[in-house]
Amino acid sequence: MADSPLTFVVLGGGGIVRKAYLPLLRTWPGASLAGLYSRTRHTVDSVCLPWQIERGTTEVDELIDLRPQAAFLLTKTETHFELAQKLMRAGIDVFVEKPATLFSTQTRELAELSETLGRVFMVGFNRRYALLYRQAKKVFAGRLVEMCVVQKHRPSAYTDTLFYQLVQDNIHQIDLLRYLAGDAAAVHTEFERRETFIVGINASMRLANGGLGVLLASLDAGGWQEHVTLMGGGLTVEISAFREMRVRYPDHEEVYGGDRPGQWLPELRERGFEGEITEFFDCVRTRRKPENDAFDSVKTQELVEGVTRAAGEDLTPSDVFIL
Repeated sequence: MADSPLTFVVLGGGGIVRKAYLPLLRTWPGASLAGLYSRTRHTVDSVCLPWQIERGTTEVDELIDLRPQAAFLLTKTETHFELAQKLMRAGIDVFVEKPATLFSTQTRELAELSETLGRVFMVGFNRRYALLYRQAKKVFAGRLVEMCVVQKHRPSAYTDTLFYQLVQDNIHQIDLLRYLAGDAAAVHTEFERRETFIVGINASMRLANGGLGVLLASLDAGGWQEHVTLMGGGLTVEISAFREMRVRYPDHEEVYGGDRPGQWLPELRERGFEGEITEFFDCVRTRRKPENDAFDSVKTQELVEGVTRAAGEDLTPSDVFIL
């Protein structure tokens, strides 16, 4: 007899749900979407009708009553701490979109709770599963990363505190730095604020192996850009997300990603969303810990907080978030 489908629910109905998760989850092999929660009936209907989701509700308890095995927690960050506890205490494994919570102390509490209850608790950092970033990690295997420069630029600013900019957006790049170059500690951070909004960040870090890490972000860049450069051991790896990687050796250069158009690779696979969902469902079925479990995510958030404090700023959330 074939294995019965793994049942799961989705909490949230915002842009990331519609653009990145439902296009994959709605038809995921061997898994069945049992229902969706959102705070308002309007959002529930606007998601459930076009995606043909049979059960939609504004009550979390109604989803829990469906007794799903897993949940994708994709609501606003401020709701994650309470909802994740509620789901795990109900015996449900949880995938939560980054950041797991606003503060590392809360994320640590959830990590410890998941360990106590024996629940899978995975934080969604899709770049760890993006094809070229994983290839870059393989190429650099066995070499010491002496410098790692991560850049993320957007055409416009959208929040007014450094901490909120980092924890809501650039946490991706800080986690990516840790994934590719190892743990790091904040050294110094400069930032620019213009007419209330954060428009630029330049942060330096010391890698645990003795190397240097740099985060650069512009919120007035004319277009979306993301680049990572790794250097060390006579090698340079440059990744332009999510399409091209150049590997520079002393005597030649190799280019990855140029054959992408001929391969017809799905964008959500390139960006890592498919890979992280595969990892989560496999952990739910096999009861192993995720490759990037919640305790590792605590380290990423601690580095975010360190970068914030290195600028002399407090860990202040914001009500302004236009993205």
